[in-house]
Amino acid sequence: MIRWCSFPSPARTATPRSATALCPTAAPRRLGRTLRLARLLGIGAAVGLSLPTPVEAAPARAPKSARAPAAPALSFDAPTETATVLVGAQIHVGDGTVIDDGVVEIRGDRIVSVGRERTEGSADATVIDLAGQRITPGFIAAAAPLGLVEIDLEKSTIDAERKDEHPVRSGFDVSRAVNADSSLLPVAAIEGVTSAAVTPRGGLLSGQVAWIDLVAGDYRTIVSRPRIAISGQLGQQVAGSRAASFAALERALDDARFYRDRRAAYDRRQTRELGAHRLDLEALEPVLDGTTPLVVHAHRASDLMALADLATRSGLRVVVVGAAQGWKVAETLAAAKIAVVVQPSANLPRSFDELGARRDSAARLHEAGVRVGIAVLDDEHNVRNLGQEAGIAVAHGLPPQIALGAVTLELARIYGMDDHYGSIAVGKVANLAVWAGDPFELSQVPTQVYIRGRAIPMRSRQTLLRDRYRDLRRFESPHSR
Repeated sequence: MIRWCSFPSPARTATPRSATALCPTAAPRRLGRTLRLARLLGIGAAVGLSLPTPVEAAPARAPKSARAPAAPALSFDAPTETATVLVGAQIHVGDGTVIDDGVVEIRGDRIVSVGRERTEGSADATVIDLAGQRITPGFIAAAAPLGLVEIDLEKSTIDAERKDEHPVRSGFDVSRAVNADSSLLPVAAIEGVTSAAVTPRGGLLSGQVAWIDLVAGDYRTIVSRPRIAISGQLGQQVAGSRAASFAALERALDDARFYRDRRAAYDRRQTRELGAHRLDLEALEPVLDGTTPLVVHAHRASDLMALADLATRSGLRVVVVGAAQGWKVAETLAAAKIAVVVQPSANLPRSFDELGARRDSAARLHEAGVRVGIAVLDDEHNVRNLGQEAGIAVAHGLPPQIALGAVTLELARIYGMDDHYGSIAVGKVANLAVWAGDPFELSQVPTQVYIRGRAIPMRSRQTLLRDRYRDLRRFESPHSR
């Protein structure tokens, strides 16, 4: 006799099961005889036996809006009573708003008030008079391996790339390798750069981007949030052809979608072969869900058109970095809602992909309705020149307030970090730069920079070397006089 019992289906089983199934306590030998008898008599369906199929059907998924998680806190968030009030400066909020003779109140690492008057809760705060100066949001460095590379010719100081044969490396998490002692952090910070989207390189899909604040020496919390985006690059990355590279990108996304929907069957080895390691495919799930962007380095117009088609068909959040020929297809990029990060000074092509690069690229993209960010690309040593890049864009037609947003708020939006960064607003992290003049003038450097509400020392390895050798008379030998 066969005993039957009812139990709920396992949460991760893809194939619908009958509410009635063989009780798991039945003797294996008796169960085996029963199954063989059922097959011989052809009555499996009649008695409710359900045999597993080689490939299980994908489960129904909840609507994307129902699955959207709340924004998690950042790594350093903690209550504190330390308060600072900056008064008298012209405040450039970052969204186009300008407040003359403004007041910014900081408590701990967050901004608690912005306006023209102090609040009653600021009575215990340290007051700093900045009359005649300007306050901007701290600049954000995008698409650079800051904290991953120290000396280009010394391999032991380079952690920016997972070197293996496979082009899909999306599981590579660079947040675990950020060097809080990098001498490049203060070099960029004293020039007004307060945050960075630390980006890996190499392969077709290079890995996961990490968001950091440039708090040198803070080993525990320098990474504000890991895994904010997946970085990749098109061109001749796979099989020596950009067509093969794009096909490999689409296959990786398809495999990630297949694995996400059939994970239980994959664990039982009941699925087709996949083209990448499961951890690399798991890392792509937030991209498929639209919760994190796919940030792709690409320059040639044909690559940009292919990415626009991908974004339109799939609904993915696609960001293009580089886009030397982006101005040629600006309307297509705008229609596909693709944001673009450019480096205005990069007008001399380093390859045939970059033929047609222009200094007014940012202005042309903005005029076409494209969301534009500005960055120093793939050069961790010169991230400090970010203000100069924005100045070049302004000199070639980009409105100044749009240029400020392109190095602050727009980049925060692109990486999904605008709830915490990018503008001078209540509740956001107090990353600020104080300037005596126009921050995009080459001659200007910040008079003070605040990161997470604290005034940082305005010195770096470079300033220390400058000051050491400023007066060479101190090194003169008594015999040389």
